[in-house]
Amino acid sequence: MINLKPADLEDRKKAYQWLYFSDFSSFLKEMDSSDSISTMQEFEEDYEDFFFDDSYPEKGRAYLIIREEGSVLEEIGFISYTAFHLIRGIAEIDIWLKSLEYTVRGYGREAIKLLTQKLFQEEFKTLIIRPCLKNVRAVNSYKKTGFKETSFKPEYYKREYIHEFAAGDCKDGEDMFMELKNSDTS
Repeated sequence: MINLKPADLEDRKKAYQWLYFSDFSSFLKEMDSSDSISTMQEFEEDYEDFFFDDSYPEKGRAYLIIREEGSVLEEIGFISYTAFHLIRGIAEIDIWLKSLEYTVRGYGREAIKLLTQKLFQEEFKTLIIRPCLKNVRAVNSYKKTGFKETSFKPEYYKREYIHEFAAGDCKDGEDMFMELKNSDTS
């Protein structure tokens, strides 16, 4: 069973380690062909305090993915939504696991389902996610949760952020733009 627990400021370093210094991060690096590793300071600039302290949920929030097996609770990953750069009613989801041992088990899909249900109960009507095209596992997983491949939608972004976020995170624009609308889940 998978649950989401609101991440706090002390969890930020853990999320950073999982993203950049785990076997999962090596897998991601192969997918996006990036040679750079963000510093902790850069990560903190990307994942500001509001992701961890509930100060601006309209801008974004981070959660730890918790696997529950009997009475054992284990942190296995990180999932967040970001909305500060998007127009009202739209949020972008990001997810990573702390190790490859947790992939291909449905944990990520379950975490995404939990977060999308929560966001759709709130003000959000459209969710986006932008995996690297080479990350076939992620793309297939997102499709199984209802996300559909579509073309980039600049109208989803606040004007001042289009230039910064239009290219996505993958090298040479090798990302896929996927969306899930609230009506897609019914």
